[in-house]
Amino acid sequence: MIAVRTPQLRAWTPAVAVGPLAKPLAQLAMLAAIGVELAVLAAYLPDTLDHGWNGPTSDFHNLYVRARGLELMGLYSPALTLLLYPLARLPEMPAFRVFFALNAAALLGVACLAQRPFSAPAARVAVALAVISLPQAHWALRLGHLTPMLALAALGGLVLAQRHPGRAAAVLAFLSIKPQYAAAPFLLLLWRKQGRPALMMLGLSAVMAIAGFAVIGLSSVGTFFSLATDWGATSSDNLLPVQQSWLYSWPGVQISLGMEPNPLLTADLILLSLGATVVAWVRGTPAAGAAAAALAMIPLAPYAQFYDGALLVAGLALIVRAGLRPALQWGLFAGLYLAALATQANTIFPAPDLLADAHTDGIFWLTPAMAGAIALIALAGRSRGASFVEDADGG
Repeated sequence: MIAVRTPQLRAWTPAVAVGPLAKPLAQLAMLAAIGVELAVLAAYLPDTLDHGWNGPTSDFHNLYVRARGLELMGLYSPALTLLLYPLARLPEMPAFRVFFALNAAALLGVACLAQRPFSAPAARVAVALAVISLPQAHWALRLGHLTPMLALAALGGLVLAQRHPGRAAAVLAFLSIKPQYAAAPFLLLLWRKQGRPALMMLGLSAVMAIAGFAVIGLSSVGTFFSLATDWGATSSDNLLPVQQSWLYSWPGVQISLGMEPNPLLTADLILLSLGATVVAWVRGTPAAGAAAAALAMIPLAPYAQFYDGALLVAGLALIVRAGLRPALQWGLFAGLYLAALATQANTIFPAPDLLADAHTDGIFWLTPAMAGAIALIALAGRSRGASFVEDADGG
């Protein structure tokens, strides 16, 4: 007798009959995936560890200097200044190492949570390795961005949202540090009519921002909103052309296709992504809706840099908890991972010429793949499947 386990229910249910080769082929596929992930990890990990210990402190330098001087950090929530101020009391290199270690721990935390639904060793290893080998996550670690921490907050909050909405709201409020990534989880709470947790998330985000403004100085309020309203629809007012070609949001996708970013087209693509996400929430299980919300964070964002592609790890971790049919689940998982690899390969970073025109080495597949994955989750509806085909004894 073959049984399947739906991760979010933790229950055993009878499965449809599968061919005798299904399990061996699935295990071979897992081993092949592990081989690819180990190769990617071997390519990225040495330089990542070297950056973590020896520097340069890269983009973290800008965060460090502004936190040390109690200044605004662009369009980040002013709460980030307050959060990083204790770390900025250290010399810069030790501060970067601590920040690197916190980011690495967050990424490992996502990997640990991602593999928990499985008992099959090959599945657990494949899922965990996908998280820790993702190239965009390595760039976030090297440059000193807090994307892995945001990914852990998104994953933790969306997992908690169904049974512990109050705790989820507290965790998801951390996403307001980069407000564009808080939008999808916040809208999910509203859609589920979890008004109190949504208000709690909004209120905690506001409290964090107000505390930051209070420490920086009340005059910073006007400066912050001036920066926010000055941000151009195509990012051309604020970024060099070569920096625009590092965007994984829809303007960057257009650049990768050889187009000039068009604000109307960008808005249309964001609305289409939102529409697919809402359909996934309407038709899918709560767990599938959480996966769609995580995958929507970048497609719904008007601005997302390439290192924030690491937010994909939260989506990967939730896809394997979504109760989708095995073929769809693993197809989405593998497709998104490969889209991330291809997109990073097409991203020209570091750029040899910072004054060059916006250009890429190929198409940025990741954001369209995320939007496509949301659409497939929506089409799948409430079908429930196994995360991994197992024998009834759990073998």
